[in-house]
Amino acid sequence: MANLGMITLDTTDEQSAAAWWRLVLKGEYIGQYPGFTMISIPGCSARLGFQQVEKPTEGKNRVHLDLEATGNRTEEVEHLIAAGATLIEEHNEDPDFGWTVLRDPFGIVFCLSDPHDE
Repeated sequence: MANLGMITLDTTDEQSAAAWWRLVLKGEYIGQYPGFTMISIPGCSARLGFQQVEKPTEGKNRVHLDLEATGNRTEEVEHLIAAGATLIEEHNEDPDFGWTVLRDPFGIVFCLSDPHDE
């Protein structure tokens, strides 16, 4: 059985994208190769990789990051927007669970959900 080791995201500016994600996720730089930067994220065994591409794939991403808020989702969304993310849409149809779709400054779309009850 294989383990999930890394999630790699395509971007036209991999070093700047990795720096932004390190900042907002309080991650650490763990590797730099030509056209590729890796970071670690506290509490996550998988790494995030940022791969330099000439131009991003058009249309909806087939895979995206779903982040879980560690506290108040609205406050965390405001923090991400202040750091440079763009709000795309809010999903609050279910009173017990909602999420926000955002885009980072480099075009990477991701979601931030309410904390899941265990």
